[in-house]
Amino acid sequence: MRTGSVRFIIEGLSLEKLMNHCVTHGIMLESVVRPTPRSICATINSRDYPIIREFAQTQGWKIQIGKITGLPYLKMFAWRRTALVCGVIVFLALAWYAGNCIWKIEITNAGPYEGEVRQVLKENDIHIGRFGLLLNIEELRLALENRLTGLSWVSVDKDGMRLKVYCVQGTPESTSYTNEYGDIVAARDGIIQSVRVSHGTSQVKYGEAVKKGQVIIKGEERAWNNEMKRVTAQGEVLARVWYSAEVIVPNTEIVTVPTGETYTRTTFYSPWFEYSKDSPCSFGTYDRDVTALQIGAILPLYMRTEVFEEVTEEPRLRNEADLRIESSTAALRLAHETAGLNKAIVDKWVEYSMMEDGIKAVATLEFLENIAE
Repeated sequence: MRTGSVRFIIEGLSLEKLMNHCVTHGIMLESVVRPTPRSICATINSRDYPIIREFAQTQGWKIQIGKITGLPYLKMFAWRRTALVCGVIVFLALAWYAGNCIWKIEITNAGPYEGEVRQVLKENDIHIGRFGLLLNIEELRLALENRLTGLSWVSVDKDGMRLKVYCVQGTPESTSYTNEYGDIVAARDGIIQSVRVSHGTSQVKYGEAVKKGQVIIKGEERAWNNEMKRVTAQGEVLARVWYSAEVIVPNTEIVTVPTGETYTRTTFYSPWFEYSKDSPCSFGTYDRDVTALQIGAILPLYMRTEVFEEVTEEPRLRNEADLRIESSTAALRLAHETAGLNKAIVDKWVEYSMMEDGIKAVATLEFLENIAE
């Protein structure tokens, strides 16, 4: 099998011996020319060239290679340009490795569970720059399901260089509060708005205030003979219920005042290394401005510029209007999280109390809720 060819030129006396030698060894000469009476130029199979070269050396002829094609040329090219070939191989290996790493993590529809999702990812060593080819997606999904019991469904998918986590938040299962006789009791305090009874007898009416644990549908019904018989109570009781939360916000805040001293530090980094010729910032307290720029066309190589500004910390009294807004927003959010973010608010209000070192906001949310569940 022919893997390549060698074009050569031989100079010397009695070159007719070359023809006889080729016939003896079954070597085919192609494109034979005689540039001069004492030289021959021809093309042979690359595997026959060592035979011709050895014969030329025994005869004292001068032999030179004019052109090499095929696999021998590639071998010679690789040998002469070892550094270039190694660089190309390393570049392709790094490009392949970078293409199989995770460079973006998308968490969708996790709501208040997003922090727990990120914690599970951290515990499983899932981070930006992680090599994702050997990542066990099913094992990660099971870890998320086992930890996040408040979610009804979790999907984990690796799309190229992105890891996508899609969550579906669960809704609380319907639970009837019953005693040993089959009565339904109130799950929490509230004011009755409507009662629908499937089995049993209602014990409350519209506008009546009930306490947690109070029987609201009794597990008995009147039979055809006017006698009372025991049944398992079933029904829906909607009531106005309230959830409260309080937040205390201090009336002072720490502000930073620049001293006028600045320091700039430049760092080159990738998922595998980080280098900077500048020493770390020596300021005790500082503000920092960070700018990152990607300088690698394919490989993830970045340049980070940090500008440190030395500051001093000083306490400052805050505006009362700002305190009210911040405390009420936090209290309302906390109350809504306590009640459940999937519930619609009927009414809300906030009460404020000035304290020696801050302001206290008590937020109350009103919902219409089935207290029999």
